[in-house]
Amino acid sequence: MQAPMLPPLNPVVHWAQQHRQAKERVIQRRIRDFEILLLEHGEVEVEIQGREPFLVQSGQFFLLPAELKHRVQVLSQPDALFLGVHFDFYNELLIAKDEDIIVYGDPDEPVHYCSMPQSPEFQEWLSPGSLHATPEMYSLLSTIIHEFTQRPAGYMMCCQGLLLQLFAQMSRAIHQHHRTGASAGMQLAITRLAAAIEQNVAEHWCNEKMADLLNINVDYMGRLFKKCTGLSPNKFVQQIRHAEAKRLLRETSDTIEAVGYAVGYKDVHYFVRIFHKWEGMPPGEYRKFCRLL
Repeated sequence: MQAPMLPPLNPVVHWAQQHRQAKERVIQRRIRDFEILLLEHGEVEVEIQGREPFLVQSGQFFLLPAELKHRVQVLSQPDALFLGVHFDFYNELLIAKDEDIIVYGDPDEPVHYCSMPQSPEFQEWLSPGSLHATPEMYSLLSTIIHEFTQRPAGYMMCCQGLLLQLFAQMSRAIHQHHRTGASAGMQLAITRLAAAIEQNVAEHWCNEKMADLLNINVDYMGRLFKKCTGLSPNKFVQQIRHAEAKRLLRETSDTIEAVGYAVGYKDVHYFVRIFHKWEGMPPGEYRKFCRLL
């Protein structure tokens, strides 16, 4: 007997933005579709109906599912910066305005909520809480937001292809999380170490220092850190520094040298080289590009 055919994925973006949420604001609601949120800067607490609350640190992503009530509260001062994309899997939701996505209270009329694929691969998405995003995920989310907000010809087809790539990256990150083999205590210790790196980005974060903080040997620390975060310790530090450098380039008029120093690079030439490697353009060009948007 053949297995029943699953409907083909036909994902559609309903809303995509980089946005801030102030510490004083708490979001409590239901949504009709799904939302992927990547926390670019800050710290938040998330609670989804029927589950324990969980913390989200900079560089982590999480999924808000359709229908279930959720609460998102910013813990960091003065705000948190997100990359967010609302979508469905089967092009089943007609959105005339952004408010059509959100369900407040208990509506009188029945509400259609979007469907989650029933395959085990997608069902795993509903349980992990927050996970560290890979550079590929960050790039895909940024490109989806750019395409959706600028809306060049063919943008919706482009967004659909990018979403499918994003789904693959999410599944890999979740799979990697499930096979870490680290104890809950060690995973928590690595999460706290990752938060310390984000909060003290300019410090000298070498492997030896991280291993000492975790009280394990250097080689084991490197393997375990990569299993838990998806990145080697060095790549993780570079990712956090890169995100903070981008924020400073967007939001301040500090010199390139000062920005590099603020995120832990004492040599401006090395900072420019690393920034170009991650972003595809030097920091000066990135600042000019941001001011054109």
